[in-house]
Parts: sequence; C-alpha cells; structure tokens
Amino acid sequence: MAALQHFRKPDTSTEGEAVTVYTLAEREPVPLSILHHPYCVTFSFYGADEGDEVVLCDASLVEEQLREGAATVGINRHGEVCQIAKLGGVPVDAVVLLNCVQVALVKLRRLLEEDARRRDKGGVIASLLSAENERVS
Repeated sequence: MAALQHFRKPDTSTEGEAVTVYTLAEREPVPLSILHHPYCVTFSFYGADEGDEVVLCDASLVEEQLREGAATVGINRHGEVCQIAKLGGVPVDAVVLLNCVQVALVKLRRLLEEDARRRDKGGVIASLLSAENERVS
C-alpha cells in the first residue's frame, strides 16, 4: 500500500479520441485515486511475565525472533482501525493495544508528511509552469 500511495502517474487529458500524456515539465504527476487503504504496523511484546512489558514498533529480524508476542494494527489515514491481528503469544492488556493504535497513527501521519516534503521539489515544477516571464529593462 505504501508503494501505491507513493506512486505518481503522468497527468493526461482527452479531447475527443486524442489522448495527451503530459511531461514533468508540463504538469506535475498525480497520485492514484485509492479510496480505502489500510497501513499495517507490527508491534512486538517482551517481558510480559516480569511486569516490565516492553513494546517495539516494527522490530528487526533478531528482535522478532526474541519476542514473546506480536500484534499487527491496520489503520487508515483517518485513524480508523481496519484490523488488529493478535495471533497467539503472551496476553496483551487492552490499554497497551490502544496505545499501539495511537503510535501507529502518529507513525503513519509522520511518514506521509515526510513523503510529501520529499516530493516538494522546492517550487521547481511550479516555476516551470509559472505564467510569469522575466522582464528585461
């Protein structure tokens, strides 16, 4: 889903049967129209037996091999929980699971904002599409 959200296609227009595909210099590429798309974040749980529970978000391979339990939270950009998968492992308190949902939402929003900033070309495309011309005196 992240790859589909990241992808931008060239802008197009149609006039009768003629189709025009615009270059990057002519028009900025547009995102795909995806109406519903959950983002999944996996949480690993450690130390539930000792009372000092540790929760890791998107653990590495070694951390995954050492975990005592896991849960995957799927949310959409509006903060709506689409799914929670808690398959076996140690029991997890409901409050901890709700905190995981909040962490997943914060992470999702931060990543989408970073992606938007990376895509901003500093006005390069905007300046190419600008109607203003340099004036020579």
